Amino acid sequence: MTLSSQFIKAREDFANWYDSKAEEVQEFIDEVSDNTCFIIDEEEYDAFMELLEDIGIDSQEQFMDRFHGEYEGTGDNILSEFAREFYDSVGYDTPDHLEGCVDYESVWHNFLDEDFYPVEFKGNTYFFNNNR
Repeated sequence: MTLSSQFIKAREDFANWYDSKAEEVQEFIDEVSDNTCFIIDEEEYDAFMELLEDIGIDSQEQFMDRFHGEYEGTGDNILSEFAREFYDSVGYDTPDHLEGCVDYESVWHNFLDEDFYPVEFKGNTYFFNNNR
C-alpha cells in the first residue's frame, strides 16, 4: 500500500505544527488526542483548545480533571445520553422495568447541568465538570 503525497504532506504539516508548540502545550494536545476521536487536525486542535480556555481549561492536568466524555452530535438527546451514562457510571442502576420511564433529559436539567458544562464543537458535544 502506497501513501498518497497529500497524506504524507498532511502528516508532515501536523508534525511541524506539533513540534512548534511548547512542551506543556504538546502534553495538552496529547491528552486531548488520547480522549477524543473527532478532533483531527491542527486547526481543530487550536480552535478546541482556545474554546476550552474560555471555560478555564488550559493545561493537560485541568483537562484530565474536568473531562467527562465526548459524544457524537449535539442537542437534548446528547444531554439525555450523558445523564443516563453518568448515572450508570456512578453505580445508579435503574431497575429494568423502569428503564424506559426515566426522563434523562429532565435529570440533566434538574440535577446535572449545574455540575457539568457541555461544549459543542464541530457538531459534537464534550462534557466537563464545573469544578474550577
